[in-house]
Amino acid sequence: MRCPRIRGHAPNPCRAFLRPSLAAAIALGFVFPLQAAAQEIQKFVEVKIDPVQGLISGQMDVSLPAGRHPLRLRDGLALQEAQSEGHALNIQRTGPEAYSLRIPRGGRDVRLRWQGTISDGDPARGRVFLRESGGFLPPETGWYPTFDEVETFALRLTATVPEGQRFVATGTLSAQNETTGDGYSAVYTHPRTDGIVLATGPWQERSVDVDGIRVRTLFPADLDAAHAEIYLGHSAEYLRLFAQRAGPYPFGSFTIAATPMPIGFAFPGFTLLGERVIPLPFIPRTSLAHELMHNWWGTGVRIDYVRGNWAEGLTTFMADYFLDERRGEDAQTRYRWLLDLAALPADRVHPLSQFRGGNQGANRIIGYNRGALLFEMLREDIGPEAFDQGTRLILERHLFEKAGWDDLERAFSDAAGRELGVFFDSWIRRSGLPELTLHSVAQRLDGERWILEGTLAQVQEEPPWPLRVPLVVHHETGSERHVVVLSERRTDFRIPLERPARALEADPAHEVLRRLSDPPTILRTVTLNPDTRLLALQDGLEPFASALLGRSPEQTDTFDDRAPLLVMGSTEDLARWLDDTGLSEISMPFAHRGAARMWTLPTTRTVLVSADDADALQRLLGVLRHHGHRSYVVQDPAGRTTDTGVWESHSPALRAELEPV
Repeated sequence: MRCPRIRGHAPNPCRAFLRPSLAAAIALGFVFPLQAAAQEIQKFVEVKIDPVQGLISGQMDVSLPAGRHPLRLRDGLALQEAQSEGHALNIQRTGPEAYSLRIPRGGRDVRLRWQGTISDGDPARGRVFLRESGGFLPPETGWYPTFDEVETFALRLTATVPEGQRFVATGTLSAQNETTGDGYSAVYTHPRTDGIVLATGPWQERSVDVDGIRVRTLFPADLDAAHAEIYLGHSAEYLRLFAQRAGPYPFGSFTIAATPMPIGFAFPGFTLLGERVIPLPFIPRTSLAHELMHNWWGTGVRIDYVRGNWAEGLTTFMADYFLDERRGEDAQTRYRWLLDLAALPADRVHPLSQFRGGNQGANRIIGYNRGALLFEMLREDIGPEAFDQGTRLILERHLFEKAGWDDLERAFSDAAGRELGVFFDSWIRRSGLPELTLHSVAQRLDGERWILEGTLAQVQEEPPWPLRVPLVVHHETGSERHVVVLSERRTDFRIPLERPARALEADPAHEVLRRLSDPPTILRTVTLNPDTRLLALQDGLEPFASALLGRSPEQTDTFDDRAPLLVMGSTEDLARWLDDTGLSEISMPFAHRGAARMWTLPTTRTVLVSADDADALQRLLGVLRHHGHRSYVVQDPAGRTTDTGVWESHSPALRAELEPV
């Protein structure tokens, strides 16, 4: 059946499947998004999905120019028909998952129909699966016909799933109908996207209106009852906060959907969170905000990966770090980021411009943490108002388009009213980090005022970096903050004071991206180093060490305090080893704490892990991936974490004590 044509628009295929009331709502609600993307190829996609059987049947209406068009469709799905104006079009199978479609002279409105099955897949791997407990269909798997030459397109997607199921897809939820004879139907629209993501599940729906944005949860019944209201409340708060800073939310809806996958993924207009992740009490206060912010940076303004992934750093800064600031925890967060950078071997401290993606290990430290601290320094440089104006310019200029680091540089330069090329060139394209020292600090009385003088220097082997270094002066009644611009190897500073100083510290709150001069040993000291070796004090510990390090380490029986080393054993075996090596005095207090523990030897690159039995060791390893920035973690016999922390570190290179006057 050929749908009626609306002047200026492609045919509306959704009317063939949907009841008149829903079709009318869709027609009214979708005209404007398509007009906003009038130059885009428009795809009208309609699918029926049966997750229980793994079945997909669909049709796509799209206008294409004359010529041959390569297209891809996943094996297991068959391209049944290609026609235009009632005439069959020539289509050839050219290889696995590959076809070629020939369009006659002049170009045509083309309708494609396909059908087939998706194997149930493996949610743990997360590539593609379709089953009653949940489904995930990302565009790169070819679950719908994709054309090589069509990079972006305007989308109207209509889908139907059986009763008891729901789905969420790319874009804005424009209409839905829960009472169709075929089950549940809904329409999603997007003015300019590069792919269609669709997920299904046996979900309950709750929603709330937030300033005209529909915020929803799609959770299984047990998660819905226990957690939906919490997620809706946090999402509403974040949506308002983020829109004030970054600009209007780019979509008309935001959905948090549960998935059997053990992940957190952000897509245009929605996020997928693992069913085991959702109950974790810290997720609504951390990861949820991060995934929501990706609707501005990553799915709203898309990433030009060829020019580098800037979105994870900006998202971390404007979501995770922003919430840390509101809780008064920003200084601790910055210190943790610098500890992680200090734990990276020097040859793995790559330029931020080389970061493409990945949220584990070195990738996360560079792309997320280093990137976020860069934006903190940029805001300190140009001021909060100019920074927020810069983010709004990025959104206005590049919404639903790709952007690279150079686009961000232009937006922030325009907002600041000055060129920021030196800043961006240095902090994005250079590897390594600066290292600071403070020396020759003295004070003198000059008339009725005190003058505090000294020298601030960069001592790394690499050329100097452009820095704004906070100096905090402590005196008997409090402290005061000053900023020194340090763009050369060294600079002499002169600070007038109303009263004599007792001490001076450079960057005590860790506001500058730099190499710590005396970092304490943390767990990541060994997990990030590919040269870490295992000293196993009993047989059978290799699998445990591999789980902790993410690889199978070479073994050794030699202790070297200069080399990265993981020592593992039972509680008693490790205590005896400490005694035999003469290390018990500095380490024995931890050797018998709790039922399982991880701790590091100060002034070495050694991490110790021991437990009373294999079960206690397994429970400890299950949480250590969340404690890479710690110097010690202790668990009780029930597997509860009872103590964590980082060894104290004092940096004489960045603190000067002054004699009382």
